[in-house]
Amino acid sequence: MGPEITIEDIKTELESADAATLTSIWQTLRESKPKSVEFPEAAGDLASRHSTKTALGKPTKFIGENPPFNPNRDLSFEDRAVAKRHLKAKNREWLLQKFKDLQAAWIMVTDGQVIASGATLSDYPEPEEILSVCHRTGKFPFLFINEDFLAIEEGGVAWQSTNNPDDAYPTIPVMLRSNTNAVSIIADFDTGASSIFVDYNLLVKHNVIHLKVQEEPESAQHLNQTYEYLLRKVTVETVLASGEIRSQEVKIACVAGWQKSPFIKVNPTRTALVGREIFLRLKPCILLDFEKQQTEIWSPAIIHQALQNTIVSAKNSEVIAE
Repeated sequence: MGPEITIEDIKTELESADAATLTSIWQTLRESKPKSVEFPEAAGDLASRHSTKTALGKPTKFIGENPPFNPNRDLSFEDRAVAKRHLKAKNREWLLQKFKDLQAAWIMVTDGQVIASGATLSDYPEPEEILSVCHRTGKFPFLFINEDFLAIEEGGVAWQSTNNPDDAYPTIPVMLRSNTNAVSIIADFDTGASSIFVDYNLLVKHNVIHLKVQEEPESAQHLNQTYEYLLRKVTVETVLASGEIRSQEVKIACVAGWQKSPFIKVNPTRTALVGREIFLRLKPCILLDFEKQQTEIWSPAIIHQALQNTIVSAKNSEVIAE
């Protein structure tokens, strides 16, 4: 073993050393140091310098090798999720730095390098695009999602009964459609969330999605609990009170192990949670009637006309009264 390797080994060991170990090393070095060598005045200084370097220094290397592409890979969702969760934990600081540097919602990593990234989840690679990378590189790429883009503001009120006796959650009917099938659901509506979160097994059962060989689950946290999900594009449809159908393609989070996930802590009967993104695209008027605990979805034009008619009627009543 050459001296360069020995030095690198020492550096690696010091990165994980605690303050007590560093203090012991400092004392040993101080006892044997030549008189001309300068050392810190106190044992804590070495630990302090080490901690500062670890905290301030940018992680420079991705840990982990991409597995070779195998079109017949036979790994379950759970096995892929466990492997991905461990990989993500090993590279947490590196990933956080890359997300920050690239201002990215997602990144794709091959051979320790970011080969693709996106500013929003709407351009997260489709399974076909991932497969193209597999064929080009001969490896399964790693895809990581910035958890900030799936953050959910905690708390909620109205409509669907929750664990709290005087509480309910607003509900909204939507249809989730893919090129293989569709399923209609009554989802909880939460403007504190951006994305749509749906029971993965429900979508698989209704043949809306299925796990493809090139896909890997991601993990995130909600209510201090980790959950695994697959990001997939589907068409989301909603029917207005007039009968008009509005639809939009969006990426949804298909959450595995839904019955044990944090999404049912507030409402055990929930099968999906719909956030604001889809309605910012569809642009309907959503009326929440807190007395009747009902949701109505209208065209903005109809609501605007109804308000104008109400205003005109009120003015006419005032004239007659005078």
